[in-house]
Amino acid sequence: MQHVDRVSTKLQREGWRLEAPLPRGTNRWTSPLGQTLHSFTTSTEPRFVFAFNPRDHDMARMARQGVLEPALTLAWHDATRACCRDRRGVVVDVGGNFGWYTLYSIALGCEVFVVEPVPAWLEVLTLGVALNPGFAPHVKIVQNVVYPDRGNYTLRVPRPQGDARMFLGMTYMQGAAGRLKGYNDQETYAHVARAIRLDDVVRGDVCLLKADVEGYEPQVLHTAQRVFAERRVYALQLEMTRSHGEQQRCATVKMLEHLGALGYAFKQADHTLVDATQLPPIGEWEGAGGFDRLPDFPSNATRAQGAREGLSPMRAAYERDFTAYLSTNLFARRATWAAGAARPWPSLGC
Repeated sequence: MQHVDRVSTKLQREGWRLEAPLPRGTNRWTSPLGQTLHSFTTSTEPRFVFAFNPRDHDMARMARQGVLEPALTLAWHDATRACCRDRRGVVVDVGGNFGWYTLYSIALGCEVFVVEPVPAWLEVLTLGVALNPGFAPHVKIVQNVVYPDRGNYTLRVPRPQGDARMFLGMTYMQGAAGRLKGYNDQETYAHVARAIRLDDVVRGDVCLLKADVEGYEPQVLHTAQRVFAERRVYALQLEMTRSHGEQQRCATVKMLEHLGALGYAFKQADHTLVDATQLPPIGEWEGAGGFDRLPDFPSNATRAQGAREGLSPMRAAYERDFTAYLSTNLFARRATWAAGAARPWPSLGC
């Protein structure tokens, strides 16, 4: 039987302490788990209040700009705004972390189903929900992992020492493919969470499905075969990792080939582009083409090179266009609904 570990969206006040504020409108909190957290009003359109752990490397860049991953946030606005406004589906956020995309989706008018297994990150996420009046009824939070096989799985969660910063989002699961991305065990602590399948919990159309799970994205989408077959998934955002293991490489390429056959058109944003994008002024995000301005994936040069080498476009792109070892962000929109409907979902391996 599917066991979903629901998390209350109502913040329990006991143990929270609001500290002296910081400059530039940033509030500082001490949480029941002893975390020092910051919160501020974002520079997005629309704005919302975001809470985060300042010891995360990724948050330092976000705090300077007022926007996390500007290129992806702008593409997210482009992909979800109309879908959520027209109530055509929900946002599914697998690997919610501190909840940037969950909270932004609610600000855009979306209903959100978010999966985040780590208690420390859930503490940050629930604070963020509480700091935005009216957000709580629009989000369901579960403390699980998403994986094809049922059972309990161990996660390794980064643990900063002293005043050090880490990439706190690099929490990895010890699944069948082992550690695909993340810190050594000495720099982490263990947390155990139960697995769920998206086919068992998603019962409607999806405006956007995000999977950011440190290398196990093929496994996440493998649990959504019925969702893709029977529902409409309008857009995808995947933070992909190039694996050292042959089986996981095969699983990734086969997943991308299958999604392409289903009619998804992919764009790519490496970390340089993600943070370097110039955002339009507030009031001009609509029509800014956040999705279309991203580079195509595969690129035309890669398609041509792959054809010369006898490789499929996605295989060539995996080998050539994944420009960063740590991750490559892919965004996709369903361009056609007629293609590939009868194709079986590929296996997880070679």
